[in-house]
Amino acid sequence: MLEHMMEAVHHYEGVVNQIMGDGIMALFGAPLAHEDHAIRACYAALRMQDRVGRYADEIQRTHGAPLQIRIGLNSGAVVVRSIGSDLRMDYTAVGETTHLAARVEQMAKPGSTLLTRSTLRLVEGYVRVRGLGAVPIRGLAEPVDVFELLGAESTLTRLQVSASRGLTRFIGRDAELEQLRAAMERAGAGAGQVVAVVGEPGVGKSRLMWELGRSHRTDGWLVLESSAVSYGKGAPFLPVVRLLKAYLGIEDRDDERRVREKLTGKLLALDETLRPALPALQALLDVPVDDAAWKQLGGEGQRQRTIDAVKRVLLRESQAQPLLVILEDLHWIDADTQVLVESLVESVPSHRLLLLVNYRPEFQHGWGGKTYYGQIRLDPLAPASAEALVGALLGGDAELGPLTSMLIARAQGNPFFLEESVRGLAETGVLAGAPGAYRLAKSVQVVQLPETVQAILAARIDRLPPEDKRLLQSASVVGKDVPLVLLQAIAEQPEPDLSRGLARLQSAEFIYETRLFPDAEYTFKHTLTHEVAYASLLHERRRGMHARLVEAIERSYPDALAEHRDQLIHHAFRGEVWSKAITHLRDLADVVAPEEIDAVIGRGPESPGQLWWQGEHDRAVKAAERDLTIAASFGSFAMRVLSTCRLGQANHALGNYLSAADLLRQVVASLQGGLVHERFDMAAFPSVWARSWLAWTLAELGELDEAVDVAEEGAEIAAAGDHAYSRLQALFGRGIVYVIRGDIDKAIPALEEGLVLARVESIPFFAPFITGPLGAAYTLEGRAGAAVTLLEQTLERAASMRLVAGHAMRLTWLGQAHLYAGRRDSALDHAGRALTTAEERQERGQQAYARCLLADIDARGETPDVATVEAAYQRALDLADALQMRPLAAHCRLGLGRLHRQAGHRDRAREHTGAALSSFSAMGMALWVDQAHVEREAAGS
Repeated sequence: MLEHMMEAVHHYEGVVNQIMGDGIMALFGAPLAHEDHAIRACYAALRMQDRVGRYADEIQRTHGAPLQIRIGLNSGAVVVRSIGSDLRMDYTAVGETTHLAARVEQMAKPGSTLLTRSTLRLVEGYVRVRGLGAVPIRGLAEPVDVFELLGAESTLTRLQVSASRGLTRFIGRDAELEQLRAAMERAGAGAGQVVAVVGEPGVGKSRLMWELGRSHRTDGWLVLESSAVSYGKGAPFLPVVRLLKAYLGIEDRDDERRVREKLTGKLLALDETLRPALPALQALLDVPVDDAAWKQLGGEGQRQRTIDAVKRVLLRESQAQPLLVILEDLHWIDADTQVLVESLVESVPSHRLLLLVNYRPEFQHGWGGKTYYGQIRLDPLAPASAEALVGALLGGDAELGPLTSMLIARAQGNPFFLEESVRGLAETGVLAGAPGAYRLAKSVQVVQLPETVQAILAARIDRLPPEDKRLLQSASVVGKDVPLVLLQAIAEQPEPDLSRGLARLQSAEFIYETRLFPDAEYTFKHTLTHEVAYASLLHERRRGMHARLVEAIERSYPDALAEHRDQLIHHAFRGEVWSKAITHLRDLADVVAPEEIDAVIGRGPESPGQLWWQGEHDRAVKAAERDLTIAASFGSFAMRVLSTCRLGQANHALGNYLSAADLLRQVVASLQGGLVHERFDMAAFPSVWARSWLAWTLAELGELDEAVDVAEEGAEIAAAGDHAYSRLQALFGRGIVYVIRGDIDKAIPALEEGLVLARVESIPFFAPFITGPLGAAYTLEGRAGAAVTLLEQTLERAASMRLVAGHAMRLTWLGQAHLYAGRRDSALDHAGRALTTAEERQERGQQAYARCLLADIDARGETPDVATVEAAYQRALDLADALQMRPLAAHCRLGLGRLHRQAGHRDRAREHTGAALSSFSAMGMALWVDQAHVEREAAGS
C-alpha cells in the first residue's frame, strides 16, 4: 500500500519526507518551491485514493479484508532542514502547517481527503470540494474551516480559473493584440506564422492569447489550445494528448470504445489517407493497439511515428480550414512535445497555420532565425494602464485613492499581481462590496503579498542553481539596491564566482546593473522578488548577515557614515548589534528631533507591543529590554516609560507577576503631578495604562485591597483628563480586578460602561479586553447563557483582529461559562484548547487557570475518579503557588475540598476547605468566603 501512496506523491513531484508505520508525510513545494504546490498536492491525493482503492479491491477479493486511507492537506510555511549529509537525501519539516495537516488527516473518515481553507484558497477552481464547516482542532486557538476533496475540475490553466470567476477588462495591450491579428491575417492567406509571446509570470501572456482566440477574427478558423504543466516534464506528449482530446471532443467519461470511435470517425472523415496514423494516435490516447507493425517498432520508432502522425493531422486540417494552434507555458514542456513542436515549426510557412506559443524568458529554442517567426515581448503595464486596471478592479470610490497608489507601486505593473492583491484584500475584509464597486472597510498600511504570487516568485527563485539562489538571498539582505562592495562582504564567494553569479542573475532578469561608477551597484528588478528572497532566509542566517553588513558599511565608507546612517541603523537593528544601533542612533540625534528617535524604536512588527499582541512574549521581553537600553543611552524619559510599560505587560503575560508589578510600579511612581496626563505617544495616558495593568497584576497576586486602590486611582486620572481611551483603559482595570475579587455588583457596571464607551467613541478594537472579563462576570452572576454568547463574540472579534495575547484566558472564561450552563463537553473542549494555547505561548498564569478549570470539569463528571481529579487540581495548585497566584490557589483548594467531601473523605475535605476559607477571608473575597462556608458546613465543622 505504501508503494501506491508514494507513487502518487512522486508522480506530482512531491517529496515523501517521513514514513510513519502505515502512513507517510509528503511535501509539495518544499524543499524546492513549486508555484502550484497546493494543486499538485490535491491531484496527488486524488491519484492516491484511486490507486489505493484499486489495490483495496484486490485485497478484499483475495483476503476479505477492507482497506482504506485518509488524507489531510494544509498549506503554509514550514521550516525544512536536511537530516542527512546530502540535500538530496532526507528532510524533515516542522511548524504549525505540518501540525494542522496531521490533525486534519486524523479527522478524515476512511477513504476521504480533507483540506483546510488555506489550501482551498490556492486550488479554488481546480478541484471540487464540499464544505464541512468550522471544526475545533486540538492545539489551535480557533476552529478551522475544513473541506472534503471530491475531484478535479476540467479547468487546466490559471486563466481558465480566472475566467470562471469573471475576467477583468482587457487593458493596455492593444498594440500587442494588433501584432497577433496581423500574423493571423498572413497565416490565413497561406503564409504560415509562428509567434511567441514572452514575458515574466503574471504579465498577461495567457490573457493576450485568450483575447485573440475568442475574437471575431477566428470565425472560420479551427482553434486548438493546450498547455504544458509544471509537473508534466516527465509525462511524454502530455500537452499533445490534451490538444488531441480537445480536437476530437473526447471527454473524461468516454471509455476505450468511445475514444476509438471518435478518433477513427474524425480522422477518416477528414482524409482517408490518415488511416496509417491511427495506431500511433490510439497509443497516445491510451487505447489498446492491435496493429502488429506498431508493436514491432521500438520505443524510438513509436516516438517518431507519433510525432509524424500528429503533425500530419494538424497540417491536413490546415488545408481544410485555417488553423490556430495555441500552446502555452513552453517553459514546462516535455522533451517529446518539444521535438514535435520543432518539427511542426519547419512545416508552418506553407500552410494556413498560426502556431501561437508563450513562455517565460528562460525557455530556449532554435526558431529565432526563421523569417516567419515573430516574438512579442510582454512587459509590465505602463503606469496609466496599471491605474486603469486597478480602477476597473476597485471602482471609483474616492477613499480608494491611496490604496490604488499603494497597489500600483507594489505590483509594478504586473496585472496578475494586481488582481491577486485586490482579491486578497477582499478576502481579508479590507475591501467590502463587489468587484468593480469596492469600498474601504478597514484601514490598510501594507498590502500583504498574496500566497499565489509568493508561490510563483518562490518557485522561480528555487529553480536557480543553489549557488545563485544563495547569492540572490544575500543580495536581498543588503536591500532592494545592492552595492557590490556590500554584497562582497556577505556573499562568501570568490570574486570570479561572484561576478559570474551576478551575470547569471542578470540574464535571468532577477536583478539589473544600475551603476558602474564610482562603485558597481545592482537593483532587484521587482520589489516583490526582493521580499520573497529575503523571507526565504531563516532568522539566524539573516541576523548574521545584517551584523556583517554593519561592519562592511563602517569599513567601506569611513568618511561618509552620515550618508549611510539609515542603512547602519537598519542593519544594526536587524542584526541585533545593539551597541552599534545605539551609537548610530546617537549620531542621528545630532541632526533630528528627539521624537524622531523615539519613532525609530518601539514601533513596527518587532516592537514589544506588537510582539505581545502576537503572543510572542519572550521576544517582547527582549525587545523591551533592548529599547530600555537605548532609552538609557539617550536619556529619553518618554522612551523609558513606554519600554517599561511594555516590559511589565510582557512579564504579566508570562506569569512573572512579581516582576511585572515592580516594573509597573516604577512607571506609576515616575508619572506624578502634571505627567499623569501626558500621553508620550501612547493611546492611553501611561499613568492610567500602567495602573490598570498593575491593578490586574496585584489582583492575581492576591493584593486585592491595593489592586482596588490602584484601579480607582487610574479611573480618577482618566476622568480628570477627559480622555476616552484612557477612561476605557481604566474601566478595564477596575472591571477585571472586581471579577477576580468576586465583586460582581461592581464588576458588571464598570465593564458594561466600558462596552458602551467603546461603541460611542468608536474604539471597537478594545472590545475584547472588555467583553472577556464581562463574560466571566455574567457567569458568576448566574447568566451563563448570556456569557457564552458574549464570549463567543469576543473570540470572533479577537480572531478578526489577530489578537493572540490572552486568547487562552478568553477560552478559559468561555469554558467556564459552558460548564455553568451544563455543557460539560463544550467546557472540556475549550479548556483543553486553552491549556494547549497557554503552553505554546508560555503564558503560565493562564495555564494555571486552564488546569483549574479542567479539574473542575473532571470533578463534575458522573463518576469522577478521585485520584485523577485530585492530581489535576494539584497540578493547577502547584503552578498557582509557584506564581504566587493566591486567589487561584484558593479556588484550587476549594475544589479539592468539594471533591473529597463528595467522596466521603470528610477530614481531607475540611482541611482543604478550611485553607480556602482562610485565604478568601484574608483577601476580602466575600463571594468565595460565602461559598467556602457552605462547603465547610456540608463537610461537617
